[in-house]
Amino acid sequence: MKFDRATIIFLFWAVSLLLAVLYVSSSKLKPFDPNNQLHQAALQTRFDKLFLTQLQTVEANLVNTVFHFRTDNCFCQTVAQGHIDSVEKLAERQTFRNIQINLSANPELKRSIPSVPAVAVVDEEGRLSYLGPYSSGMFCTQGNGLVEPFIKRMQGQNLGATVISQSQGCYCALST
Repeated sequence: MKFDRATIIFLFWAVSLLLAVLYVSSSKLKPFDPNNQLHQAALQTRFDKLFLTQLQTVEANLVNTVFHFRTDNCFCQTVAQGHIDSVEKLAERQTFRNIQINLSANPELKRSIPSVPAVAVVDEEGRLSYLGPYSSGMFCTQGNGLVEPFIKRMQGQNLGATVISQSQGCYCALST
């Protein structure tokens, strides 16, 4: 099999372009919990209750609620907006309420959430079911969603909170 010069140049260009895209995209992946603050806090036995108490400063009735955390000027929020919208629709179909929380206006909760976009799910008994990012990976899309199973999960099967802190994706860190 013999290739002409134009084919070889094209293949070299295509492979170089692919490698450049992979390099740039992998360098944009950021840890959700860069300082391990959520990871360390979640190891405490009372973490669930303390976090729910913080949520009650925003919304008294936590039952069957999905809390969507965001902040001003986060590009990753824009990237993930399609996925966030689909999570909101799924929550509504599963009879959950959606509450938006801008962490720029809530410093107490901001100390507990290391990066945005983030989400928390509280079940029908008022227990924390999930806290963490919507998904992982470069584009934070539905295909690599983390939260959906906790919204779809059968009622009454809460085995305790799942706190995802060790994820990489497109996140805006809230602490330095």
